[in-house]
Amino acid sequence: MMIISKEQIIDLHKQLIEETSGSHGLRDEGLLDSAYNAPFQQFDNQD
Repeated sequence: MMIISKEQIIDLHKQLIEETSGSHGLRDEGLLDSAYNAPFQQFDNQD
């Protein structure tokens, strides 16, 4: 699995906004952190 950093995600968002228009900035950093960390969560310490 290829893992990109949170900073890379924010940069990709900036590029998309420049190309397609939309709202700049980050509305809720907590939601971004939650979405970013979701694939790495484990249930009952299972891999």
